[in-house]
Amino acid sequence: MRFSPHPLALAISLFYLTPGSLRAETFSSLPPPPSLNNSASGQQYMLELIVNQQARGDIVPVEQRNNHFYLRAGDLQRAGIPAEKFRGQQQIDVNQMTEVKVEYDANRQRLLLSVPPGWLPSQTLGESRNSPRYPGRTSTGALMNYDLYVTRTDSSGTRLSAWNEWRFFGSAGQFSSNGVWQQQIEGGKRYQNDGYIRYDTWWSNEYENAIVSWRAGDLVTDALSWSSSVRLGGLQAGRDFSVRPDLITYPLPAFSGQAAVPSTVDLFVNGYRSSQANVQPGPWSLTNVPFVNGAGDAVITTTDAVGRQVVTTLPFYVSSSLLKSGLTDYSFSAGAVRENYGIKNFDYGAAAASGSYRYGLTDWLTLESHAEGGDNLAMGGIGTLFKTGSWGVVNSAVAQSQYEGRPGTQYSWGYQYNNRWFSLGTQHIIRNADFGNLALLSNQSGSNTQTRYSLARRTSQYSASLSLKRYGSIGAAYIDIASGDDERTRLWNLSWSKTLWENASLYVSASRDQEQGEWSGAVSLVIPFGEHSSASVSMERDQQGQNSQRVYLSRAMPSDGGMAWDASWANQGGDSGDYRQGSLRYRNNKIDTSAGFYGDEDNTTQWADLTGSLVLMDKQVFAANTINDAFVVVKTNYPDVNVRYENQSMGRTDKNGYLLVPSISSYYPAKYDIDTLDLPADMTTPKVEQRFAVKRQSGFVLDFPVERLRAASVILHDSAGNAIPVSSQVLRKGQATGYVGFDGIAWMENLTANNPVRIETPDGRTCDTNLIIADGQPQALKTYGPLTCPLLPAPSGTPVANPDNATSGITP
Repeated sequence: MRFSPHPLALAISLFYLTPGSLRAETFSSLPPPPSLNNSASGQQYMLELIVNQQARGDIVPVEQRNNHFYLRAGDLQRAGIPAEKFRGQQQIDVNQMTEVKVEYDANRQRLLLSVPPGWLPSQTLGESRNSPRYPGRTSTGALMNYDLYVTRTDSSGTRLSAWNEWRFFGSAGQFSSNGVWQQQIEGGKRYQNDGYIRYDTWWSNEYENAIVSWRAGDLVTDALSWSSSVRLGGLQAGRDFSVRPDLITYPLPAFSGQAAVPSTVDLFVNGYRSSQANVQPGPWSLTNVPFVNGAGDAVITTTDAVGRQVVTTLPFYVSSSLLKSGLTDYSFSAGAVRENYGIKNFDYGAAAASGSYRYGLTDWLTLESHAEGGDNLAMGGIGTLFKTGSWGVVNSAVAQSQYEGRPGTQYSWGYQYNNRWFSLGTQHIIRNADFGNLALLSNQSGSNTQTRYSLARRTSQYSASLSLKRYGSIGAAYIDIASGDDERTRLWNLSWSKTLWENASLYVSASRDQEQGEWSGAVSLVIPFGEHSSASVSMERDQQGQNSQRVYLSRAMPSDGGMAWDASWANQGGDSGDYRQGSLRYRNNKIDTSAGFYGDEDNTTQWADLTGSLVLMDKQVFAANTINDAFVVVKTNYPDVNVRYENQSMGRTDKNGYLLVPSISSYYPAKYDIDTLDLPADMTTPKVEQRFAVKRQSGFVLDFPVERLRAASVILHDSAGNAIPVSSQVLRKGQATGYVGFDGIAWMENLTANNPVRIETPDGRTCDTNLIIADGQPQALKTYGPLTCPLLPAPSGTPVANPDNATSGITP
């Protein structure tokens, strides 16, 4: 291969290689082509280096020897070619490099290199899949949830129950206690559990940096799919991913490839384009995959500058039950078994402990382990979750126990698969008669009889669903349970549902008890009327051959409160007679109340219910609907200001400038803002929007300080009555520098009763003055003055005087 140097290349080369003193000479026309540099080292050029059509704008020195081009190793490295390809050389003959093509573009003075894409640096497309983190915040406060419920029947008389939850929270954590008080008011018989029954009392806190939470008091142990949960009174600590919603704990698919030239990569997931990015030559990986679950297809389309496309289709499977590689999840609990829950307030039995540990060994294999023990009980086991490529997830586990001196074994396995139009799942558990765990121990110790409880010997579950697109969807399920006393339950269920027109829907189901050999079925038609109202008609046939029909009418509660109602009538067949039911409900942002009746001609029950909450925050008491998780109290110190939560109006502040925003999700970074258009012209706020998260079971006082605008226009004149020159600086201690506009008018903020001012004109003159406001309350948008400030020429080097020392001025 022979290359002919272009004259313009030689001119540029000499321009860069000629001493600066010679380059200073100018010409009225182009100089003659310079003579070639025929030194022993070859011909010298300054060329733009292009690697795989990627123009970086780098102009590098190039030497030509015998039609070969030599480049410095550092220039090649900066272009992305790895150093191991140079073998320690400083001057590289690129024509001799294997798999490298060299082309000299004389017209555009470029050196074009084509290298394998795998040589070039890898690049990651898209942003991190973890969302921005907003730490949970809390203020000190208290909360009481309540639910008052009264019923009356002809046979049982009138009975009142009052459920309540007390909650205290702050930086030390959250304390909660709940229970119910029940009492027979008139008629009927007294019950053993009349009076107050305590349910749960606990104290907890979370540490977001460590992703750990702990709880002391009444608790429920965590469990795996092949273990059981029990109630304890004691301590619990473990990993808590719910405090970090910015983290994705399960593995998402990642796609990679190579680009030989600059290209555009489009990712389509299940037929929808989820991302598009420009890539440079070299390996690339795509990380901004949407949060999907189940099986799907990813189509990657790579398009180069001239429109050539390469399309690749890759199947994937995502399961939220797996853990990312290297991620751990654990929970440990210890205490005493809670007995007679809901019957006795303080009844704790034998000591017990339970612990689980999960580890993501790879993105397709998660290991599990569990152990628990108590009085005459020890149990432990291991399990796995295994992703079979794009064909679903298989789970398996084996556990051994020693209960009352007898060994027992449990085996479990299952399979789950789902995609856009089909899902399949099965789960099996087999135990021998002597297998025991804490659930069995809890039932035994809490029993007041000599009855011996046992776990189910065998459990099998199968489920499947299929989307028929415009023909609806069908589902099937089968359950087979063999109890410890050799009783067997086998149930089939088949269903079909379809959307008819708009939001109307039809549902048909059939069930069969395999042991009894009997079928039952139901047909339901739901027709909505308007935005909130709907009606449904259903027919059922039970295993005894009895037919029943039901008509149901309802109006749903509007999201911002109001009235709701429902009514139904059913012909139950046989001697049961007709069943009637109706209720009426009213809700606002303070309370939620409802009343109704149900029953037949022989026995009718009337009931009424009142629910809500009381909140104590910032020395204020607020009434609201029941608050199950977190809440925010917005404080503006100004009444009737509209407050929005995620761009949805939540109401207006009360006469003290407060508004309670109830029932928000803890650790969710929500946006709160106020409508400043509601404020008078003389009121302002430094903040109109804030985004933050609240800790679990807590509340936070969000301050939007609305204050009077302490700013005004001030007219400034010199001693002769002339306006202070435009662009003169207005200097005030602790305030930003202001400037004088036309007619000597300056805008001043944060005014007080006494406001020393220093003026510095553009030509160096200075003066001191003082704006005195008689009542100390500046009137917003008012113009003060003219204020006299005698300008004096400032000697060179004279320091600027302290505005606090100003003595001259007037009172407007």
